[in-house]
Amino acid sequence: MPTFKTLILFILLSTITLVLFMGTGSALAQGGFTVGVVDIRKAIGDSKQGKAASDKLESKYNALKKNLDQKQAALEKKDQDLRNQASTLSQEAFERRQQELMGEISAFREEAQRATEEMQRAFEEAMAPLGDKAQEITASIAKSRGFSMVIDAAGGAVLFVDPAYNITAEVTQQMDKSR
Repeated sequence: MPTFKTLILFILLSTITLVLFMGTGSALAQGGFTVGVVDIRKAIGDSKQGKAASDKLESKYNALKKNLDQKQAALEKKDQDLRNQASTLSQEAFERRQQELMGEISAFREEAQRATEEMQRAFEEAMAPLGDKAQEITASIAKSRGFSMVIDAAGGAVLFVDPAYNITAEVTQQMDKSR
């Protein structure tokens, strides 16, 4: 049974092939059907704005991670202390402290989940405008070069492309020029 990725790849390639064959007559009559390729993730990541956004996100991630690491270490110490005191505590006291620790662990897990969601939101907020800008620039370059279509190489469907049709570096350069 084919995987979902294989199925999507097959559908994408079939669609491209269909478009190429359906449009071959008129496209060739008008000078050809040209396809450009861009790696949007690379263009964004290599741009000054993308690097600045990544640095900001990394700083935020490191602060959240440091906080969570400290809390995790404190919980691990409490757990070890409780294990060490198990033989000296009454059964009732041990169970009560164990329940308290379990509550703290549960709260920690919820905090870690919230931190993960916060980082995901921050990533989306930082990258969405850059993605929009990269798409606008890609469309502009494609129109100026007369491309019939531009494929995002990051999608994994491109197996070969003549470097003359790869506009990733050009998109990055124009992103750096724009503010």
